[in-house]
Amino acid sequence: MGAPGSGKSQLATALGQALQALDWPAYVASADLAAAQAPANQQTLRLLMGLQATDAATQQADQSIRAALALSKAAFQVLYGSADEKLSQALSIVEALMPQHRQHVQSGAALNHKPWVWACDKCSDPQCEHRLLTDLLQKRATQASGY
Repeated sequence: MGAPGSGKSQLATALGQALQALDWPAYVASADLAAAQAPANQQTLRLLMGLQATDAATQQADQSIRAALALSKAAFQVLYGSADEKLSQALSIVEALMPQHRQHVQSGAALNHKPWVWACDKCSDPQCEHRLLTDLLQKRATQASGY
């Protein structure tokens, strides 16, 4: 899920292809506000695209999705970074939920991706998300400068 222009459709396509290549049984869909309001079952994994744009319409759409998720008490994970970083995070989350397939990933038959390291367990906390995004941007700046 995510606000318009967040890359949710591209991530859904890439994640679906990656999971299919791994032969992992999953249905991946790009969802909207209505899906955020629907009750989740234990088989539903909800991923929310973290904001990169700061325009008012995008922020409003993001807030509407977050409010609907909070109201429905649905668990979700927030993804930040480039498209590749978001895909890596999503694969790590799915991998953690599908332990029977970990050996397949570790054998090298899967995509080469680094496991996502959780900075905290309060992903829906705005202050925590701000810190995570700030750390990510600082890491990119450091890498770009060559240090």
